Amino acid sequence: MANIKTWKVVSLLFLLLNFLINTLNAEEVRLHNAVSIGKESHGEVSLLIYEWQDFEHLGAYDEKSGEIVYVCDQLAVSHKLCSSSEIGQFITNLPSDQKNSSSILTSTFTMTGNQTEMALYKVENTGYYCVALVPARSDNGTWFEAWVEWKFPYGELPAVDYPKLLLYGIFACIYLAVGIFWFIQSYRNWDDILPVQHFLSAAIFYLIVEMAFNFGFWEAYNQTGKTSYGLLALVALLNAGRTSMSFFMLLIVCMGYSVVKPSLGPMMKKCIILACTHFFFGVIYTLGTMLLSPETAGLLILLVIFPLSITMTIFYVWTLNSITGTIHDLELRKQHVKVVMYKRLYRLLLFSVLAVIAIFILNMFAFSGRMAIDWAANNWKYRWVMLDGMLNVLYFIVFFIIVILWRPTSNNARYGLMQISQDEEEALDLEERLRRVEDQESQQGGNSNPGGLGGTRANHRGIEDESAIFELGGELTDEEEDDHQQITKNVELSDLTSKKNTGSGYHHPKGGKGGEQSALLHVDQDDEDDDGYDDDHLDDSENARLTKNARKQT
Repeated sequence: MANIKTWKVVSLLFLLLNFLINTLNAEEVRLHNAVSIGKESHGEVSLLIYEWQDFEHLGAYDEKSGEIVYVCDQLAVSHKLCSSSEIGQFITNLPSDQKNSSSILTSTFTMTGNQTEMALYKVENTGYYCVALVPARSDNGTWFEAWVEWKFPYGELPAVDYPKLLLYGIFACIYLAVGIFWFIQSYRNWDDILPVQHFLSAAIFYLIVEMAFNFGFWEAYNQTGKTSYGLLALVALLNAGRTSMSFFMLLIVCMGYSVVKPSLGPMMKKCIILACTHFFFGVIYTLGTMLLSPETAGLLILLVIFPLSITMTIFYVWTLNSITGTIHDLELRKQHVKVVMYKRLYRLLLFSVLAVIAIFILNMFAFSGRMAIDWAANNWKYRWVMLDGMLNVLYFIVFFIIVILWRPTSNNARYGLMQISQDEEEALDLEERLRRVEDQESQQGGNSNPGGLGGTRANHRGIEDESAIFELGGELTDEEEDDHQQITKNVELSDLTSKKNTGSGYHHPKGGKGGEQSALLHVDQDDEDDDGYDDDHLDDSENARLTKNARKQT
């Protein structure tokens, strides 16, 4: 059931992301582009606005010079590349049936000073739009200054960053829903909460705050059109803290902290040092991805990514080695429930490693062609997926599965430090030790109660306690444990008791075999107490009297 719920949530998440992408690509999104030319400009200027897909329709090839000519002048007219009415404009080679539907706008401004020229372009379709301003003539008498302003319907964010606003808003709501579920479960099972679950509670709260601040940063940017450096620094710290905290918690859990070992000793300091180092490089990485542009960063982007990749690799290698050793240790101790849980965690770690490698390879191929002239035009819609989307989705999938595996339930003790071995021989040894303790209590109870009733009740209490201990070792699901924990586990315990009693030649006075009587231990215990046939609790005088009568009959 947990796996089905997990994949339902993951599928819902991908549907939300798909809806986000389709929303951003919708035709209803409209914006305006305004080009303003300053008052001090003078001369003649050629203006071109177009969507990148129409770039191939710009310019004309001059066979005499062997070059592409983009602006119509007298030389181009003489070479029959354009007409005299188009002098000063950009040359286009559109088919006649596409001239009215094309995104290309070309115009010429003649500026004499003390006047402001403006061109307004209405964007009808989503795309990568370009603006070009060049002197219309080759002489040096043209000088101009211009401003290009994009008016988006949603605010001031660049189109390449706008999906991040929705991404972090959606994740903030998702983590809030996970947090509500987690804290309700924690409240219902507060007495059984493990230390590692307290860490997960803190991590969920931290993620809600971090996603809210990420959303706040991009919303402030969208409202003002300027980057708030205070929020930028805070977001960088929170983002680096999230990854460092997550790797640190995963590492100490895989080492067995609070599940196998109560303390890690000096190893804990090494884990903290590695987490702090990863935090430092994480801050640099976050600032770099927010401030640097992939088109202009060059090799500097490697200095941002490379140190973080080293610490991440150390974390993964150390974590995988630790969980392998912990699984081996638990298998030797016959603690099968914990082994199953750690094996699931191991498979989850392998999945995350393969996913990170796949994301790295995809990004490497995607950014390898960043120097191409059409790279930005072809990748601007999905750049947020490469830099923010895939990593955040992967983190959520891994974290959510961990939350499902470690969710607070009434059976939390199966992952606690006090879980005993599930090996039958060790269980029989434990039963023998418990019976010796019960015999001592029985003798003490017999001195205070001649009928031996107190000893019988102590024995009955001990058996119930023993059954409760063995309930910790079940490998059933939570629902099965709730339905069968009072039936199946008691029968298993009674079978173990019957094997031991049969091996020692022990028989009950009722005439049945010890194994058959032991199988009904929890059903007929009170009847045996009332009838007085349990010779484990007869005092010395009664034993002597029964032995004497038996000899006389013989």
